[in-house]
Amino acid sequence: MAKKIVNVGVAIIWNSDRSKILIDKRLPKGEFGGFWEFPGGKLEENEDAIACIHREIKEELGIEIEVQDHLITVAQNYGDHFSLNLIVHQASYITGEPQALECAEIRWVRLDELNQYSLPPANCEIVEALLKLV
Repeated sequence: MAKKIVNVGVAIIWNSDRSKILIDKRLPKGEFGGFWEFPGGKLEENEDAIACIHREIKEELGIEIEVQDHLITVAQNYGDHFSLNLIVHQASYITGEPQALECAEIRWVRLDELNQYSLPPANCEIVEALLKLV
């Protein structure tokens, strides 16, 4: 059986003065249920990462963002049958009140606070890339 590769668009959403990032807590189901993460979701067929990020952020958080520079792509293997590619872009918050529409909770946090939250393993490389920016 061929290995399934899932591509995921991920947004690092900065507040207006770029002092905090928006993270969300996953619903309590699935392998990483209850973990905190950077918002985003799976790319649909014929969709690029930027379009995916816009769609997912509107669906999950109810806000408008401006997707900006690509930060990092993280490949995470889950055994012989499944692999995840996190395509991470920075973004700026534009309008709307962030809401936990498809997650348990949302928070604005400083970079130096991220280590206080349980993140899935693939998110650690994203945090390292973010720390190199400051």
